[in-house]
Amino acid sequence: MLKRILAVSLALNFSPAALAASPITLLSEQCLDYRVSLSQAQESPTPLDASVRLERELIGLFNLKDSVRFYRHYPLNAEDKEALLQCQLHLADEFDRLAQEPWLKTQSQNWSQSDAPGLRQFGQLLTQQIAEQIDQQQKAKIHTAQASVAHGLKQKALSLSMGQSQCRLTDGEAEQAEQAFDNSIASYLIHQQDESCKRQVWLAYQVRAKQKNQAAISLILTTKQTIALEHGADDYASWALSHQLLANPAQVKHFLDSQTQLAPAPWALGAVLAKLPKVEVTPRSGEQLLDDIQAELSPFGLEFETVNANMLRLWHKGRLLGDVFLDRPPKPQLAGSQRANPPLGKQEQPPTEKAQTPTLKKPTLKTPTFKEHKAQLSPLRQTVVGQQFGQLTLTLPDQLNDYRSQEQLIAAVAEMVSRLLTGGRYYLNNTLGDGQAIASLWLSQYLSQQLLPELPSNSREAQLKAFSKQLKVFRSKLALSAYQNFDNRLYRDLNQEFGASFGAPWPDADDALYSFTGVVTQGPLYYLTLWHQRLAEQILSDTQLEATSVFHLLLINEQQQPLDEQLTAIFGSAQSVATILERSQHDQLKPVH
Repeated sequence: MLKRILAVSLALNFSPAALAASPITLLSEQCLDYRVSLSQAQESPTPLDASVRLERELIGLFNLKDSVRFYRHYPLNAEDKEALLQCQLHLADEFDRLAQEPWLKTQSQNWSQSDAPGLRQFGQLLTQQIAEQIDQQQKAKIHTAQASVAHGLKQKALSLSMGQSQCRLTDGEAEQAEQAFDNSIASYLIHQQDESCKRQVWLAYQVRAKQKNQAAISLILTTKQTIALEHGADDYASWALSHQLLANPAQVKHFLDSQTQLAPAPWALGAVLAKLPKVEVTPRSGEQLLDDIQAELSPFGLEFETVNANMLRLWHKGRLLGDVFLDRPPKPQLAGSQRANPPLGKQEQPPTEKAQTPTLKKPTLKTPTFKEHKAQLSPLRQTVVGQQFGQLTLTLPDQLNDYRSQEQLIAAVAEMVSRLLTGGRYYLNNTLGDGQAIASLWLSQYLSQQLLPELPSNSREAQLKAFSKQLKVFRSKLALSAYQNFDNRLYRDLNQEFGASFGAPWPDADDALYSFTGVVTQGPLYYLTLWHQRLAEQILSDTQLEATSVFHLLLINEQQQPLDEQLTAIFGSAQSVATILERSQHDQLKPVH
């Protein structure tokens, strides 16, 4: 019975008449007509039965949200973009309507006190989601400003025509840079020998959108501060962190300080990497590495069933977890289509931006060219035990010739397994909180240890990892500071913090606020990826348990244990936040994949 599940195209039920329509059109129609009813849940005889009936209603809304997120990965025409936007707004309004229902508010708080771990977690997460709803006017302000910031940062490439300045490349260098990197900021930094010129151009690039985005970012910060005050918090950073394991800005600062180490300056990175040896790996096709990953996962009870050349099913000890659609990049001779089988109907080719000057000219369009595809995962439907199987699309490159490309496929498969295997009976339990992210990162690091060579500290890949980490550390400090009241700011000298990570001053380091979208989308929670990565590293290096036991605790978590109980089982003793932070501070120099 389980094996007769049909792999319909991207989980949408198409009739023969509907096949001619764009899936986005069908999705939009479903979305705009969707409405959650609480009547059956309200009539339930027991709290558990009420939660199950509510889950059946909510899961349709969550599936639509995931479908919107899935399609946004593809190049879209203006009409489809607008359809997805309207769908997104409708779903947000529908959840906001539910959040105003007195019955749901009361019931979610009751569930959060349940003796059943899964129901208790569901109640806590639903209560938090309800509390985080904001009024329509505030929501409109924030979303409009976020879109404006993202648009301002899309003009990424700066033309490097320097006039008659001393920082101008020689004709030979400029020609080489244009051929190799399309005359981009990266090519300039690599081919320019003068360190002061590199620094000057990199700093100019960081503030390329400052004038355009200053008002939008200021509006977001002001609006979120108002939201925090409405919830009785001193500032937005304090309110946003109050639901996290690191529950206040001081604890986040402690963690970020423990992760601060010296890395190459951004403008010198290319030159530093060019002098370092690459880590040699055995070239493998995407299919070969996927087979190797499957072999490493077999001891955990996982089995991949090949349905056809483009589809797999994942099983765990006889239990079907879900379907994986393999998205194989188009061959170079098929130029003219961005993907082998575009699922979206009518599309417009995405323009390729030509490099621009620090004075910000409009980009010119040119013929699209194929770039190397990397492994990535596009979730479509989340596994929820008792409700539905998962569905995902895995982009599988043809050839993986270097460490980074192989590591990317390992990470994508680890996330795929984590999403499909999670054992919760509620969508929110399986998608929110720290658990799934830590589980996915632990599995990725475990598989990398088995399948990839250890990184020498003086290798190109290790230095690039160190730089990427320090960029996140600095940006996390910046985002934390931006959402604190000026008088409460824990990082008062961001120039000093930039120097601590990159060994060089940036007197206007506050301007980095305008160089990445994370400050307005994730805000003070931007540090979370670092936190999850660090916890996964600690689990991998410090636990006394067998890998199969850690796998069962983190990825299956059948008993729906909260993170603190999982960590206690893994490390063999109770893990307070102070203990975890202490581990981060003293263990960070251990070599970990």
